[in-house]
Amino acid sequence: QSIRAIITDRQQQLDTTLHDISSLQTVIDKINHLHRQLTKQKGKVISSIMLHKGLVSPLWRLPFEVLSHIFVHCLPENKYLSPASKLAPVLLTIICRQWREVAVGTPSLWCSLSV
Repeated sequence: QSIRAIITDRQQQLDTTLHDISSLQTVIDKINHLHRQLTKQKGKVISSIMLHKGLVSPLWRLPFEVLSHIFVHCLPENKYLSPASKLAPVLLTIICRQWREVAVGTPSLWCSLSV
């Protein structure tokens, strides 16, 4: 076999190999894209599970009076708080609607608020 024939044969092998590599890269890109989508979906599903687990937590079934009593114990040592404070009782009003209703409906939480 002549050297030119060997070169031609090897060039065909190289072309075939390069084509196979390109095809494989396309498949890899599709797999990576799918992996990213599934990872995002997994994060959303996990977040949803955590949210829904929180909704069945025993904390949501505590009576108003019990939550109110717990909230009073959350008050900081400082007797006079600013309304802009990031502490109880102001903080308790931004957790959820139920906590806001309990906090607003508990006068003893607000008696040391400095306006």
